[in-house]
Amino acid sequence: MKEKEILIITGESGAGKSSAMKHLEDLGFYCIDNIPPDLIPSLIRLIEDNPEIEKAALVIDIRNPGFRNAFPSILEKLKKQFAVQVWYFTADKDILIKRFSETRRPHPFEKYEPEKGLEELIEEEKEILKPMKQYADIIIDTSKMTIHELKRFIKGLISGEKPRLKITFLSFGFKYGIPTSADNIFDVRFLPNPHFIPKLRPKTGMDKEVVDYIMQFDESKKILDLILKLVEFLIPMYEKEGKAYITFAIGCTGGQHRSIALAELLAFQTHEKFPEYEIYVEHREKNVRRRIS
Repeated sequence: MKEKEILIITGESGAGKSSAMKHLEDLGFYCIDNIPPDLIPSLIRLIEDNPEIEKAALVIDIRNPGFRNAFPSILEKLKKQFAVQVWYFTADKDILIKRFSETRRPHPFEKYEPEKGLEELIEEEKEILKPMKQYADIIIDTSKMTIHELKRFIKGLISGEKPRLKITFLSFGFKYGIPTSADNIFDVRFLPNPHFIPKLRPKTGMDKEVVDYIMQFDESKKILDLILKLVEFLIPMYEKEGKAYITFAIGCTGGQHRSIALAELLAFQTHEKFPEYEIYVEHREKNVRRRIS
C-alpha cells in the first residue's frame, strides 16, 4: 500500500497558510482548515484508512483556542506516531502589519486582547509560536514572495525540485536611508573614500580605477574576505529557513564608490561559489540592477 503524503501546515497569522492551502488543493491535496489540535491524531487515522485520499494537508494555527496549550505536545507525538511533514509559515513583522492593513482583517488575538495594537499582537503571536518551529521540517518565509512565487515554491517542494534561491547584493548610501529589504547590512564607511581623490570622484565603484584604489588597502581585502565567509555560511542557513530571496546590503556614505565596488566583488565571487543560484547586483543610488552570469 502506497504511503500517504500528509502535511501539517502551521505558523503565523498572515504568513500565507490560506494561500498555501489553495495551491495544495490545486495539486490534488485533500485540505482541512482550522482543526482542533486534539482531533488531529484521529483525523490522520481516518485519512490513512481512506483509500480515496492519497495526500492531505491539515492547517492548524492560533485561531483555535486550544492551540496554545495543546499543540506543542500533540505535534511532538504526531512526529513520532505518523509519517507527517510539518511546514511552518513565517514573515517579517512589517510585512505582516502591511498585509493585515491591506486586507483589513483583524488579527486572531484581537477578540481576546482588544486593547492591544496590531504590532503588539503580531509580536505576541511570534513569541508564542517559537516552540513550534523546532518541530518544523520546512520553514517557509513568505516576506518577499508574491502569490505566484509562493505557488511555484510549493509546487517545487511537492515535486521534489529544489526552489531556485535568488540572492541580491545591494549597494546604498547611508545618507539616503537604510534599505528595508535587506536581510543583512554591512557598513564599509571605514574604508578609504575615493570621493576625496579628484580624478576618482566623478566615477563609481563599477569603474576599474575606483576598484583598484579601494582594494589596494589591507582593510578592504580583509572586510571582503570576512563578508564572503559570512555569506557562504548564511546562504545554506537561509535556504533551510525556506527563504526564496536573500538581500545582502553594503553601505557607504553616498552609495557611489565603496559600497558599489564591494557589492560587485561580492556578487561575482558568490556566483563563482554558488553557480546554482540566481545572483543579482543592485546599486540603489544609481538605479542599476542586473543578474550576474
